Amino acid sequence: MPSKTPEIARPPSTPLFSRGTVDLTSLKKSRKPSARWTLDEETAFIDFLLSQFLASGDGNLGKATFNEAATLLKKKFPEALGAEKTGDVCKSKWIVLKAAYHAAVDIKNMSGFTWSDDQGAGVTLKHSDIWEQYLKACFFFNHWHGSLLQWHPAARPFKNKGFKHFHVIEQMMPRISKGTHVF
Repeated sequence: MPSKTPEIARPPSTPLFSRGTVDLTSLKKSRKPSARWTLDEETAFIDFLLSQFLASGDGNLGKATFNEAATLLKKKFPEALGAEKTGDVCKSKWIVLKAAYHAAVDIKNMSGFTWSDDQGAGVTLKHSDIWEQYLKACFFFNHWHGSLLQWHPAARPFKNKGFKHFHVIEQMMPRISKGTHVF
């Protein structure tokens, strides 16, 4: 028996006929140029955040801190590439750097992978399929939530390359375990 295609509900104001050709270039959203970070800029940024982190006492890095970081970067790197590094851009970069840090920690703690500060996970051609599976998804089981799926896209750069900022960022990460069942 042939299946019947369901009718698509349309609001009464939606015409069912074409209004002519559409210029696709007019539909493209213009995207702002992105900020490009050099290793020296990242290092200066992270070192500044570390100094602010240690001086704050509570470890909170607020909007003012990221605005100060942007000002520092403008002074130190006047010929920076890409878009201007504003306070919001610096905050976004910090979020990306923390994700990279946590990805490196996950690799270090994952059974079957090794970690080197220079070579990252050190994945050889023989194990590249395992690496690709790790990046896509990793299932694990816990008693409270059952089977969970964890994605690891932030780990991609560390296949054969270390994370230069790992040890500095590590100083800014919480050392206290949180949760109901932490002993």
